[in-house]
Amino acid sequence: MKNKKSGNKKVIIWSIIGVLVVALGIAVYSLPKKTSYTEVKPATGNLVTNYSFTGSVEAKNRQTVFADKTMQIKEIKVQEGQKISTDTVLMTTVMGEEIKSEISGEVSSIDAAENAQLMPGAKLIDIVDYSDLQLKVQVDEYDLSAVSTGKDATVTIHALNKDVSGKITDVSKEGEYANGVTNFTATISLPKDNNLRVGMSAEAKVINQSVSDVVLLPMSAIQFDADNTPYVLLKESTNSPKTVKITLGLNDGVHAEIKSGVTTNDTVLVLPTVQATGFGSSAQMRQGTNETSQGSSGGVKAQ
Repeated sequence: MKNKKSGNKKVIIWSIIGVLVVALGIAVYSLPKKTSYTEVKPATGNLVTNYSFTGSVEAKNRQTVFADKTMQIKEIKVQEGQKISTDTVLMTTVMGEEIKSEISGEVSSIDAAENAQLMPGAKLIDIVDYSDLQLKVQVDEYDLSAVSTGKDATVTIHALNKDVSGKITDVSKEGEYANGVTNFTATISLPKDNNLRVGMSAEAKVINQSVSDVVLLPMSAIQFDADNTPYVLLKESTNSPKTVKITLGLNDGVHAEIKSGVTTNDTVLVLPTVQATGFGSSAQMRQGTNETSQGSSGGVKAQ
């Protein structure tokens, strides 16, 4: 009997120990875990938002020569690829007439042949001035206020992976209606560049808004509450971060101008994966996009 009672007592003791171990494990697991934040320092810099338009490079000056009457070509005086000046004799007719160029440039194609009989309107020759190129882009009616003659533009030539400076030289006074929107044509001058080719695709950026020497934060560091009010978490001497409401200014979708609430002396804490509360962040991003036009892009340069 004594051995039996002793065995039962051991079972009870080990059972109690087991229950205590499980309870301790649950308690430890239930303790609040320390949140791992990424620290971000606000910076002073410049922020620019742009309107963006796409188009292709074309020659500013070109001439297509046509037969103005029935004629027979006697001699062709130029060759394809030849560079010519204004008033160069291109070809002569059997009647002794001379057909001359009206512009300087390069003979890009010859469509007539010697001794050929041609009817009025027949194409004879193409001349293109490849030294003076321009970019034509389509601007919808809602963005028309962004472009005006004389305004500077930054043109990105995709094939060359380079940016060049341009200037808007003309904006069409008549647009073309298509798919519910009227588009106008803006012409942008391009600098002389031997690597530029007619037909290359390009993107022109025109400044929409800009600010200088302002406090900047990455958009990923900004959160929004249920009322769509922006705020950040500031690092404090205590273990708990401080929630501070901020006032936003311009943003380019990547960085935002902070008008109040944060200075460059503060340290902002960012969660590893920031998720916007409700619809706040998306609404703010849409607002920033609308300010810079549909499909616009911006840039920021921190100092």
